[in-house]
Amino acid sequence: MKRRWSNRSVVEGDPVSRIDCLLLRTNVSTGFAKALNDLKRGYSLHNVWIYQAYHEISAKYKHTVLGSFWIAGGMVTTSLALALVFGVLQGQNLKTALPFVMGGILAYGLVGFMFTDAPEIFMGAGGTIKNHAYPFTYFIFEGVTKSFLIFLHNLIVYFIAVALMGAFVVPNWTLLPGLAIGLATMFFWGTFFAMMASRFRDLRFMMPYISQILFFTTPIFWRPDASLKGAKALVINANPIYGLVEIIRSPLLGQSPPKICWVLSLAALGTGVIAWAIVFGAFRRRIPFWV
Repeated sequence: MKRRWSNRSVVEGDPVSRIDCLLLRTNVSTGFAKALNDLKRGYSLHNVWIYQAYHEISAKYKHTVLGSFWIAGGMVTTSLALALVFGVLQGQNLKTALPFVMGGILAYGLVGFMFTDAPEIFMGAGGTIKNHAYPFTYFIFEGVTKSFLIFLHNLIVYFIAVALMGAFVVPNWTLLPGLAIGLATMFFWGTFFAMMASRFRDLRFMMPYISQILFFTTPIFWRPDASLKGAKALVINANPIYGLVEIIRSPLLGQSPPKICWVLSLAALGTGVIAWAIVFGAFRRRIPFWV
């Protein structure tokens, strides 16, 4: 039996069509294998990207009194202002409101890397990518490490601030798996957004605005209300950013994150791995031409 398609006679069970399918599967598997190899090569350079990330931060604040701890200045002033406006003016205790707001800004400053810094990574390293055979994941590892070092600086200031207020609590042990999930999600989605922003340049300017929208629509400085129903509840129950923020903030407040936050964060990580495997595996070779 024959079927006509695109002026070409295709016989059912035709060996040529089987070969085409086999070649397609081979290309997909080869692309994924090369993506994993790029990941392995990028991680093997951990001594380099850790040093580079630290050097970029420290060099900016060289010859200053407080050094890189100036990074935490913006977090402290923003947290204090939001805690006064949304906490004290609404009848909340500052000792309760400030750690909550500061912990939220601290966590969002880390996971927000996907929307603020990641879209600029490949474009910023365009000259290096064109002239040196670095694995592409090297640049993502460096960017994630830089954001994590900034997070650690802010974390020290956070502990000092809550201790001075007499609100210090021992962090919950779930902080460690929360950070692991957050950093992994940052890596995979960061790679995806870095590639998309390299291919579609407008995303470089659009993503920071999306980050601002997510900052205000996610419970960062306002407390989620369990009475929210319907579409309003989606801001909490279907917001992966809330999950990623809360699995870091709740342990800092000495609490265990809600189960819904683990589900949301793991869903974000799982979809990030899938997006990374598809896009990075198929189009990683085109990055030098995009930048």
